[in-house]
Amino acid sequence: MNSLNYFFRYLVQYSNFYNKTLPKESNLYIDASYLYNFQSACYNLISKKNHKYFIDPETHKFQYGGNRKFYLKYLDYFEEFDDLFNKERIINLEFFKDDNNFEDFYKKIIRFQRTMLAKTHIPLDFYKAIANGKEKINKFNPLENLEFYISPYFEFYNIENQYYNLTLKYSLVNPDNYSVLRFPKEILSKIKNINKIFQDFKNIKGILINILYLDEYDKKDLNLYFENLIELIYRFSSNGQKVILMSNSEFGKYFKYFGLDSVCSNVMIGQISEEYKPFKTNSKGGSSDFLYIPEIERSISITNAETLIERNKNIDRFSEVNIRELNLDSRTENYYQSIKKKVNKINKSPIQVIIEELQNSFDKIKYKLHKNKYKYLIIWKALLFKKVNEYFGDFNK
Repeated sequence: MNSLNYFFRYLVQYSNFYNKTLPKESNLYIDASYLYNFQSACYNLISKKNHKYFIDPETHKFQYGGNRKFYLKYLDYFEEFDDLFNKERIINLEFFKDDNNFEDFYKKIIRFQRTMLAKTHIPLDFYKAIANGKEKINKFNPLENLEFYISPYFEFYNIENQYYNLTLKYSLVNPDNYSVLRFPKEILSKIKNINKIFQDFKNIKGILINILYLDEYDKKDLNLYFENLIELIYRFSSNGQKVILMSNSEFGKYFKYFGLDSVCSNVMIGQISEEYKPFKTNSKGGSSDFLYIPEIERSISITNAETLIERNKNIDRFSEVNIRELNLDSRTENYYQSIKKKVNKINKSPIQVIIEELQNSFDKIKYKLHKNKYKYLIIWKALLFKKVNEYFGDFNK
């Protein structure tokens, strides 16, 4: 069984975490619009700590336009294409009907991933500092740390529309690239969709799955969405393809047992609008107001965390100090250490141990109201149990 890898999304505002906490030779993923705006910062971090990385070209954003500063500046990179965008800066699908345009756009996206960091101008003094006084100074080559290239891709809401077909067409240009499948969770509700996606992309070397609104569902459709997601991951991985889950789901770690190679995560604990949450909620999150609680596998508001810890005495607290006094760096550090501990355990433990641990985590919650709210732990236990029996035989043998 493969070991699970973890990619952290790079954000400049969390540079303290990357520079002080994240070990050397860790894995990062960088949004293209972010890289275009912060080339030197990205280069410095990767070169100093020898991180592995991949670049998300974010071509799906062209479907919706926008006025965010990072996005608008990123569009400058494509100024050579006169007809690529309309007046609202939204992509023009007619552009791709021309074979030359189709090919040139592909080359432009791959070139960005290959050259944007490599051409970053860094003073010689920087390399001298890295060399620590050694006579020989080797200039860092970012391409040596680039894990893979990603083909242009788009967000699709059904498997018959133009954006799905365009994503597939670009994926087949070079199957050695990785493909991003970005779609809403509703597509997982039908097994025929799983069948088609697998058949269409089964010759691609690596697949990055990014499912929208995965954190928003009712109890009744929990098993359906995640059971079919496990099925999709299992099919790709059994076919010898690398599979990375980009949806920021804490439970994504458990997909390792069904062939998942890597998961991605934001560093910010507070971005729970993109993290796994139990059942529907209107909470939007906030990067300084949330705390990660290992027993329930998610970040919750400090107020709720205090209540949970106070009423359930065997729920661990991160520190003896009042959790409200923890600054953002401390919370980020605690989050990272919790994730690291969980991933290490999953990489070393058989699935039977993990299923038992889910039960134990639920048993730690004594207060009835909290047991009802965090019942998803038991639902997950049952789902993992079911899929292990289905793929690998009798669980109890």
